[in-house]
Amino acid sequence: MPATRPSSPAERCLRAIRKHVLPLAGIPAIGAAIAAAITATQPTLYRSQALLSVKPPPEIVAAAIRTKRPYLGPDGHIYDANDPERQTGPGRYAPRLAAPGLVAAAARDAGILSGDAALDDVKAADWVTAERIEGADLIRLTVWQPDADAAQKLATAIVARGLEINRREEAAMPEPELRRNMLVVDAPTRPSAPAYPRWPVNICVGLALGVLAASTYVAWVEAGR
Repeated sequence: MPATRPSSPAERCLRAIRKHVLPLAGIPAIGAAIAAAITATQPTLYRSQALLSVKPPPEIVAAAIRTKRPYLGPDGHIYDANDPERQTGPGRYAPRLAAPGLVAAAARDAGILSGDAALDDVKAADWVTAERIEGADLIRLTVWQPDADAAQKLATAIVARGLEINRREEAAMPEPELRRNMLVVDAPTRPSAPAYPRWPVNICVGLALGVLAASTYVAWVEAGR
């Protein structure tokens, strides 16, 4: 009697899939359902973003390019466009735009906070972030709010206060060469859809974890046979 041909790995895998089709389908579905349930409990947030430029006056830049003469930064050191540590305009203003005092004042301007309401550091950090973009004289401002209009209004109020602070403080610089002018590159956006929670990402993560758990279960059962 001829010997039975041993099964190939692919054949064994297909048999295991047919045998355990319920856990292989059910566990990923449960993982996706759990991810959806967790996501549903998370708050809905809208994001408004603005892009600001903080750079020397254009005549100073033009003169430096024409004469190839370096110009000074606000810290008194020679400005180097290729060195982020010398881009002190964005580095000086980015933390101010996200400071709790300025965020609270801007929130009152936007009608989000009442006149006597306070804003602590944690809440301000949840609402606003401002980061310097390395390698460029730019600041990216991001505002989070549960309403699209509120997000845009708060971002607009913060930009307005930032421009006023820049105008007031830079005008007091002793030399025009040291000044940095803040300009709006991209005005605050009005979000058309919530940016958080991220439903597709969360569902995919839950599904992937479910597939991993189902595969581990089937491999464990088959190894014990």
